[in-house]
Amino acid sequence: MREHLREVADFNVPVTSAEDTELIADQRRRAVRAVASAARSAEDCALLLDALGLKPGEGVTPVPAQRLG
Repeated sequence: MREHLREVADFNVPVTSAEDTELIADQRRRAVRAVASAARSAEDCALLLDALGLKPGEGVTPVPAQRLG
């Protein structure tokens, strides 16, 4: 039991770097897109995203800037 609690405590490590923040944002973006692709309807998608604590806007992939030259 104590080992399980220790594992859970280790999982809740605060985000400390920009790289970690970007990794979490990428995971959330992919999760939103996965939910949207599996949902049966818009209402189903909204319900699932809400249940998971996700927002539809998190699934938007930014368009890369145009290269000059």
